[in-house]
Amino acid sequence: MANVLEKVLRVGEGRTLRKLKAYAKAVNELEDDFTTLTDDELRNETVELRERYASGESLDDLLPEAFAAVREASKRTLGLRHFDVQLMGGAALHLGTVDPLKRAGQICAGEGTWRWLERAARGERSVRSALSV
Repeated sequence: MANVLEKVLRVGEGRTLRKLKAYAKAVNELEDDFTTLTDDELRNETVELRERYASGESLDDLLPEAFAAVREASKRTLGLRHFDVQLMGGAALHLGTVDPLKRAGQICAGEGTWRWLERAARGERSVRSALSV
């Protein structure tokens, strides 16, 4: 009986995981574009995102570019590059769906992983606060 209940409760997790993987793939596709930006162009990306948000574009649509900018800034300033699973974790925090990732075994409970998730979330939140009018 518990097995059936467990299956019912997990309906939709696969869809969520596919959505999170799609976000990571979108960020990866933008990586080369962001690598070629100068530091000033990378800084101006926030202004562009803010303007696009003010003109009605959703945060969900802006997320891949925002995460690509955060990833590139992290590589330049910290010398550390976010892994795909960390991008997925940040997207899960944005969407409010962290549990499916945990149960799918995509996130380990290591301190380093959670620090990366925290940075990804901070990047997302900083973009959200920068975009808020």
